[in-house]
Amino acid sequence: MSSPTALEIYVYYRLQLDQTAAARAAFDAARAGAPVRVLQRHDSDPLMVTWMEIYGPGIAEALQLEQHIANAMEPFVQGLRHRELFRPLKD
Repeated sequence: MSSPTALEIYVYYRLQLDQTAAARAAFDAARAGAPVRVLQRHDSDPLMVTWMEIYGPGIAEALQLEQHIANAMEPFVQGLRHRELFRPLKD
């Protein structure tokens, strides 16, 4: 079985385009320098964007950090925040 630090977390959600600057500031403050990546999907919607947070393997306390960031992002998320957990396959 993989160790808890091998866990990868992928979270995606939608937010309003005009709130991206404030949302990014909230995200950066909440992650406090932790190596969590945030990507923006190439959408054609002129008012909404989709972001994905990626918590790679080796991030200590990744589940707690993800919950902390989720709390910070709550004012910006439109609809549901989707969280998926992955572990590496054994060779």
